[in-house]
Amino acid sequence: MSHLAHDVKSQTGIGEPIRDWFPISFMSTFSDFADLVHGPSAEWGQISCGCHPNCGIGMAVMCDKETKEYVPVTAFLHADQLAKDIARINDAARTKRWMNVLGVSLALLRNYDPFKSPTHFKIADLIAKFDKCFGMTKTNYGKVTGDRTMADIVKRRNDRWNFLFIAGMWFQDLFNYDFRRTEQCIIPYATQEGEISFCAYNTGVGWRNIIEKMHMTSTLTKWYDEHGKHEIFAGGKKVAMTQAEHSLVLRADDVNHKKQTDLDVMGIAKTAREEKTRARDEKLRQSKEDVRMAALYRQHVLKEAPAPADLVQLGSILPAPAPAKKAEVREEVGSFGD
Repeated sequence: MSHLAHDVKSQTGIGEPIRDWFPISFMSTFSDFADLVHGPSAEWGQISCGCHPNCGIGMAVMCDKETKEYVPVTAFLHADQLAKDIARINDAARTKRWMNVLGVSLALLRNYDPFKSPTHFKIADLIAKFDKCFGMTKTNYGKVTGDRTMADIVKRRNDRWNFLFIAGMWFQDLFNYDFRRTEQCIIPYATQEGEISFCAYNTGVGWRNIIEKMHMTSTLTKWYDEHGKHEIFAGGKKVAMTQAEHSLVLRADDVNHKKQTDLDVMGIAKTAREEKTRARDEKLRQSKEDVRMAALYRQHVLKEAPAPADLVQLGSILPAPAPAKKAEVREEVGSFGD
């Protein structure tokens, strides 16, 4: 996960790995606050992530939809202290909703740095964004339930600021398997043998393979014998279609969009192969430059005369290879018993 944070910074320039990346379970403090202000009579509780701190990490980015400016939220918001302040509000468990909302607003004011926020971002926008995410007031920003309409979607998207979350999960290997993390896994899998956590099902000893083998109905060979192999479409082979009509709407701007060249302009490799090739070429270039600078140092600093171009150094002459030993041939001598 640390590699992910450094790769995001090196490839996009967004964020500082040590400052802006937090465990996914860091959000549980804010989820507890949402449950507090919604009250015990709420139909649904807030999603709370109680997974192990090593499960995954994430970074929040505030994006301006109009100017395309983006800044990590933790660059202008002291997240460590904010979480501690909100935890104290949660522990107080005041029954008055407005007191909890006022306390969080003061905590945001305390930990907000306007000099590091996006250009057009205001403290009012921060409080409104927090309210929109966790519903601490009863302001209607548009429904997010199953009965929402297009008007609700448009209403929520009218917000100038987009809250982008970049996160990743660490898939465990056998050599560094953490049983404590498996114990705290929060993703349940429903299987024929009952509920199994995501970490236990997909990592470790591999319960997925065990359960699939237990309940396998047919092997691949048996399936091919009974049903035959499916047709393979490759090498430009056309797919036979009964009809070509479709309801897909193709936007002309997207269809005729030019080839993406921004990464090439910024000199960012697009594939892992290109990264390795660039690293190899840079290493070769640097070695040649080191040899050239060493020669200049000997010539101008040590005042050594440069060697003639046709001069062969004795150290570069390899010793002659030793002659190969001839295999010893033994003559067979008969004995009296033959």
